[in-house]
Amino acid sequence: MYRALTEIPLPTEAHFVDKDVVQVKFSVRDNTRNVKRSVSNSIFLGSQSFPVAPAVDTGDVVAAIFAPASSVCFPRQAVFRETTDEKRYLEVWTGNTLELSTDVTSSHQSFYSEDFFSSFSFSHSDLALMYVAEANAPTEHSAKYKFTPTLGEGVAGRKRPTIFMFRWDASALPDQASLASVLPFVPEDHGILFGQAVFSPLNSRTIYATGYEYTRDGRLLGLKWCYNRPSGIWEIKLPSTSDETKDALTDASPTSLLCVSKKLTPSHLSCRSPRIHYDVASKRASLFWLSCASGGPHAGTFSLHSADISAAAQEISSRVLVDTVWEPRSDGFPGLYLDANLPLSPFVTFDDANFLVFSSVWGSRSTVLLVTEHGVVKDLTPDTDGTLFSWSVLATDGNRRFVCSRSSPTIPHEVLLGQLEGLGDVTWRVVSTPHLLPGVRRDLSYLSYSVISVPERGKTQTVVVRPSGPGVFTTPPCIHFIHGGPHNATTTAFSAEVAFLAIAGYTVSQPNYSGSIGFGETFVRSLLGNCGTLDVQDCIATVRHLVELGLSVDGKGKQFVTGGSHGGFLASHLIGQYPDVFTAAAIRNPVISTDPLSSDIPDWYFNEWNIEYPLYSSPEGYPARTSADVHALPPRRTPEQSQQIFKTSPIAYVDAVTAHVLLHLGGSDRRVTPTHGLEYYHALKGNARNLRPQQNIEMLWFEKEGHSLDSVEVKKIVCESLWSWFEKYRA
Repeated sequence: MYRALTEIPLPTEAHFVDKDVVQVKFSVRDNTRNVKRSVSNSIFLGSQSFPVAPAVDTGDVVAAIFAPASSVCFPRQAVFRETTDEKRYLEVWTGNTLELSTDVTSSHQSFYSEDFFSSFSFSHSDLALMYVAEANAPTEHSAKYKFTPTLGEGVAGRKRPTIFMFRWDASALPDQASLASVLPFVPEDHGILFGQAVFSPLNSRTIYATGYEYTRDGRLLGLKWCYNRPSGIWEIKLPSTSDETKDALTDASPTSLLCVSKKLTPSHLSCRSPRIHYDVASKRASLFWLSCASGGPHAGTFSLHSADISAAAQEISSRVLVDTVWEPRSDGFPGLYLDANLPLSPFVTFDDANFLVFSSVWGSRSTVLLVTEHGVVKDLTPDTDGTLFSWSVLATDGNRRFVCSRSSPTIPHEVLLGQLEGLGDVTWRVVSTPHLLPGVRRDLSYLSYSVISVPERGKTQTVVVRPSGPGVFTTPPCIHFIHGGPHNATTTAFSAEVAFLAIAGYTVSQPNYSGSIGFGETFVRSLLGNCGTLDVQDCIATVRHLVELGLSVDGKGKQFVTGGSHGGFLASHLIGQYPDVFTAAAIRNPVISTDPLSSDIPDWYFNEWNIEYPLYSSPEGYPARTSADVHALPPRRTPEQSQQIFKTSPIAYVDAVTAHVLLHLGGSDRRVTPTHGLEYYHALKGNARNLRPQQNIEMLWFEKEGHSLDSVEVKKIVCESLWSWFEKYRA
């Protein structure tokens, strides 16, 4: 059953090829080959939707993008490939004709597809494109061993993201294409790493990008899942064509374009995800981006900004379209909580008015929002029928249509076409559903789910999935599946792992405790200074409330807990503070002790305990410097603060643990280094041998895995071993 559930395709991207065809990209876990595969499917959008052709395995394709407009009769597409023998190719296709193919293997290292740097972008003329890749390491002895921080967890040790510009002449020979690295000028003592670059539609010599900065003490804090980093939106001016070296791409050293650059955003905001809307009729161009407060919780409520970049003025003035929401508004809107970035093309038009469409977490589900050019927010997918679907926007056509995916705990991801009929009025049509084996469809239909609020715990909710079909005569054991972060959320989106456990006969409770996103910024920040107390109390209150409702029961073999990262922190706390409640636990890469120095996000250990860790980026208008641009260095924790944190860490309760514990640790975890789990394992093992010989403590060690334990083989091992562990002790 695990294999059948996890191999259901997950839609990840889409693109309107023309008005009648949309190309959808799916991610598929292949448990036989232990790889993640990408497949592409073209869907006809006529009155009866159907695939134009069977899904095609895109194999070694890292990214494929279409030109926004083309002078040729057929769509122009750029394809970026990385082969298993570490070769890299850039291809340009016109229709089904390969216009050119270039080997860029020696020009740079791997392409960046991570959301905080990825930048596959065509120019408006469609004869130039940009992307971000890892620059070649220096070969000079003077620079070869110079320390350079890596980008942290989940980025495989990379450290030199660089924007590359590729140009060609459609009328010339293919080997006359040129490649250049874009080097914005910034003072040498403030290196900035650029990504997410987009072309201005008004001037192919102007691009906008996100710039990430080092801290004052020379750190590059981990970027993955962290939106409070020193970062900003930059305007970069490329040199004129006459100034560029126009050598053909024939060697390993691309031309370097030295550029004038200017920062557009202030130092107290962490800004990212630049997107540009261009109105051809009015020749008006608007730049949009997201921001979070610098410092504080690593993820929180986004603000949405815009600026008119079509004016000739030297200074660009911005405005806030949607500001931080501290408490949910009267209509329930809790603020913006996007999945890292705006969609690549979030724009739609209706009755000569322009809107943005994107998905955002709203409570314990995600929904599709429409934002007007005046900042009015409309929920396009409210839960009016109790199905509790969670939605994700995949693409828009720039006019009235957009493609989304939706799912629920018992319905895997479907693809839908939406058409805007008015402000907040959308017609929907399902254009693709996954093929499910009859047994899978039957077993999913026997599950039920709900979102339950926990009394007297503020906005705390839990998403509950449980067996309710034939043969369920007693209350099943309950697995409390706790999300990490802590500033994250569990939604009602389909989860193969959760469905697998529910089909196996467990009730699965997934609490959104204090600090979770989707409930307003006040709820996010309520956890700061209360880690290990408030979040633990929310979770145990959830356990007790489900017992009161009759959805769960107390007793040996009836209550289990699992979680990773901060979810592992909470699982460890729960079995330590409430040893008589939980029979067994399965814990992944948990935060256990108080040492921040070995993590790629040492600020986490300060901010979550409400100890200020100042983060400022360079000022607006940079590189101008003023005396006001001198801020406090990150702190060094005092012994008193270390003692404070120790008292609210799971290691303080380790001697009380009586549950059977299975640990899953990644040996290459940079976020929560495996020393945390190792320390906990040995402490538990010692107690079991000396005090509780019937207590079982085991650990699975995955040497090459990082924090997420997300390779196909390891995810399977983790889930099936968790299930086997709980099966051993269930009653």
